Amino acid sequence: MSTLSSSPPAKRARPNVGSALKKQPVAPPPAVPDFDKGIQYWDEVEASVNGVLGGFGEGPVPHIEQLSSRLLLLSLLPSLHTFPSPLTPFPPPRPKHRLTVLDVGAGIGRVTANTLLPLFEDVVLVEPVQKFIQEGYANARAGKWRDIPAAVTSDNDMSGKGKGNQDLDEGWRGKRVWFLRGGLQTLDPLRPQVGADSLGVLGRSEGGESSEGFGRPEGEVVYDVVWCQWCLGHLSSPELVAFLKRARASLRPDTRTTSDGSYETMLFVKENVCEDGPGGQATEFLDEQDSSLTRSNAKWLEVFREAGLEVIREEVQIGMPSELFVVKTWALR
Repeated sequence: MSTLSSSPPAKRARPNVGSALKKQPVAPPPAVPDFDKGIQYWDEVEASVNGVLGGFGEGPVPHIEQLSSRLLLLSLLPSLHTFPSPLTPFPPPRPKHRLTVLDVGAGIGRVTANTLLPLFEDVVLVEPVQKFIQEGYANARAGKWRDIPAAVTSDNDMSGKGKGNQDLDEGWRGKRVWFLRGGLQTLDPLRPQVGADSLGVLGRSEGGESSEGFGRPEGEVVYDVVWCQWCLGHLSSPELVAFLKRARASLRPDTRTTSDGSYETMLFVKENVCEDGPGGQATEFLDEQDSSLTRSNAKWLEVFREAGLEVIREEVQIGMPSELFVVKTWALR
């Protein structure tokens, strides 16, 4: 087997597989990702932004896509606004509970640090590759994540000196990240600690009501948002449908729609998309190198329907290199 480079090639656009499928007299069996093979692949990738983004981490790509994700979240969830803005001129009162998000397949924590922590107060970060989650934990502990003061490892640890964004917000209630190593095949977001290895909680709470299970071996965690980005290809379609059902069940149960009819909690999926087959046929193909599936738009919509999810909004990520697959984000309920 050839040696993999530290920064693997990103997912490039492939020819439409529909023409090949059309020639088959009998439909091929569904492709199924191999979890262990996928872990082995990522184990050989450098634990850096450039590594996890396939060599595109040193240009504009991470900044463009992080900004797009934050704007999408802010446009859909008024509770994330802490001061008036063009998107929300009159933000609602801050909820009594701590705004909580689940980041799955989180890698080194790039999305948590740059997209989610600026908006949420508690993050449950789940990643199966040990060296990736260790790198994220080490960076956050060292104060490299702006919203997590250096060396703050629990609610009782007041040794951190930096205050991150709290200088900008009089209602600052602190930020926390709970690091868990585990895969999505068996993850129950309500009880994320079951079957996972906990590295611990960094940051501290300075107000707001927490989920009873946050950072604890027992109890449940409920979320305002579940965020899934560039990781769901490592699940087979049946595994994915089952996971999305569990994720939907973990959204905050007492949520009601706002006065303008929008939802207060959502599930987001941000993934690569290949072309549909002939006549809009739902398709997917397996990348043998990292053992992950790339799904067409029709296939994603099929999966969402099977999981009982409604598409609230769909966006194409702009500003990505032309040689890459189209990237879409779906906001779901």
